[in-house]
Amino acid sequence: MRVNIIDPSSTEFNRGSFCYAPYLTYNGLKEAGHDVILYETFKPEDVDTILEADVHVICLWSYPQIEAAFFLLQALPFSFGKDNVYFVGYTPLIDHLGLPHIKRILGFDPLRDAAFLKTAMKTYPKYYSDFRRLLLSDCDMHLKTLQKDSLVYPLFTTYGCPNGCAFCPSTENCGRARIQLSIEETCTVLDECHILGIHYIHFTDEDFFFNIKRANAILEHIKGKGFHLIALGSALKVLRFIETYGTDILKESGIEVVEIGLETASVDISTDMGSGKDTDACLKIAEMQADLPFSIFWLVLTFFPGETLASLRDTGGFMEKYGLDIADVVGRLKTNGTTAGLGQFFQPYHGLELFEDLRGIWLTDRPIRLTPSFIPDSFLDCTIVNVTHINYDVVAPWFAVYNISPSFLQQPFIGRTIRSFFKGTAYEQRKNAIGLALLARMGIIR
Repeated sequence: MRVNIIDPSSTEFNRGSFCYAPYLTYNGLKEAGHDVILYETFKPEDVDTILEADVHVICLWSYPQIEAAFFLLQALPFSFGKDNVYFVGYTPLIDHLGLPHIKRILGFDPLRDAAFLKTAMKTYPKYYSDFRRLLLSDCDMHLKTLQKDSLVYPLFTTYGCPNGCAFCPSTENCGRARIQLSIEETCTVLDECHILGIHYIHFTDEDFFFNIKRANAILEHIKGKGFHLIALGSALKVLRFIETYGTDILKESGIEVVEIGLETASVDISTDMGSGKDTDACLKIAEMQADLPFSIFWLVLTFFPGETLASLRDTGGFMEKYGLDIADVVGRLKTNGTTAGLGQFFQPYHGLELFEDLRGIWLTDRPIRLTPSFIPDSFLDCTIVNVTHINYDVVAPWFAVYNISPSFLQQPFIGRTIRSFFKGTAYEQRKNAIGLALLARMGIIR
């Protein structure tokens, strides 16, 4: 079967393991013997370059891709006289829009099928050379001291997560399951990368350390082989790994950055987020991080339901003590992992249990992660009762990162509700949301 996979990429806007749908689907279908062409970073004006196929598979995992998806659903049948367009990616969004899912053709959802996913994960090294983009976007080596000329390659050793955190669409999309390669299979894949000279790798598992015995066995196998690795891990599992196996193996295997989802330092909000969050474990790791042989990249989330001036300040206090300095982080990444960076903004995805109960202001019906899309009532209902002296030299670098004018500071704050700032255009509301969140994070307004 001749299959076209078309991906209107937008990793800047959305993030999730399902954004690797084009590569996983490509790997799995190629291994099944199909003739597959991958069109990466598709733009609508490229439509005439698409060749005829038995099936066109559109990757839809990001809200800003919706217009391109509808365009392709109209244009390709007209061009080729066949109604043979199907979709793969974030299934709740595909179903919400009523689009034809690839499972109608395959008989299963490739991002939930264990056999398909195992094949797709195992064959990444075989097909790396077919991929132009790698879809890593901002998932590079993160830190200036670790930047290299080499590409950083995504690699799954597991796919999915059963934790069901309230803000996370990935766990919903995989059916709250974790599909894993065995230790032996994972070591074979890494050996293949080593032979190919691929040593800069980002483990795209939702939690590489979910099974610390498994993680240790994998790292023992590759120690001393010259790898440079990033891994994502939950705070509790990373802490248990360190307590059980120490840190030498992490250094010897090449772990240089560990991403940990702090999300918020507010205990109440962290609890509401779900079982994957543990503020106590985050604090324990943070206290030891100066002695660790790798950098901790603390991931934060702003405007989750329940966010307040106080919760923003809680997170700000944590990041001031344990976050990275703005000068140490690459480019746009200054918005995450740093002392006052707001990280990613809460995205209201269809399919999440909390979606129907959201209360607040929607700034767009195409939610993205790098600028506010939704402002919860919990934040809007706060009243500013105190303003500390504003040292603009402290505020200026962060205002520059988010393109907030210095004039933002020249307005009355004390006694105003946050909701009173949300008037006017969507642009003005976004600006106010970011500016107020920055001031709250830095403890300037309370």
